Amino acid sequence: MAALWRWFRSSAPAAAPGLWSRVRNNKIGVWTRSLLNDYKEACKEIVVSARDHPGKAAFYCTLLTGACVCGYKNPCDKSFQATLLEASNQLLVLSPWVRNSRSDRHIQNLVTVKNQGRLRHQNLLLFSLVYAAPYDAKTSLYNAQCEYLKPQWSDFPGRVLDIGFFGKWWILSSKMRDWDINDEEFAYLPVELQTVTWQNLHSTENERLFELKFQPVILGEEDSQEGGGG
Repeated sequence: MAALWRWFRSSAPAAAPGLWSRVRNNKIGVWTRSLLNDYKEACKEIVVSARDHPGKAAFYCTLLTGACVCGYKNPCDKSFQATLLEASNQLLVLSPWVRNSRSDRHIQNLVTVKNQGRLRHQNLLLFSLVYAAPYDAKTSLYNAQCEYLKPQWSDFPGRVLDIGFFGKWWILSSKMRDWDINDEEFAYLPVELQTVTWQNLHSTENERLFELKFQPVILGEEDSQEGGGG
């Protein structure tokens, strides 16, 4: 009876392979299994290397975490537009005699480039660049379309307007420092009064310089002769 059962099983037609078996044994399935095995071996090597060299592993983890944070905080084009608008509004409420000339010139240049349609933003994953293009993107002039007349890469650093990193536009922030102080107002003061450091505050030297402006101007003999000769 057992021999008859074995003969029946051997003579019965083989069952058709299932869908999962066909997918697993075709070329894509073999390639996928090979790829997963490679990743598995790579992860094992990473774990072993991190256990054998903890300092190196901590350094690479810190570097990877910093790169992820920088990429997450990388400012976008809308962030620059909002920052430029806020800086422009800050200068707008001030009188031209009070504005910082350095800040005013920089903002006016950015607004002019923006109105001309030449302001460009480039995301570089960890940081962003804002630069000035030679023409508007919709310009159909021959100079703008000819590839031989396009600016060279060596000229690109001179066209960079700002650098965005870690949620901040650094050049715009530096130009807006002391935006409500006009340095030209102090150009005619004595040299020692043009610059005041923290060491001069609440000191005897500060008191001496304060009293110096009330002293009369004493003309020397050479000054008198020049005035009389004129």
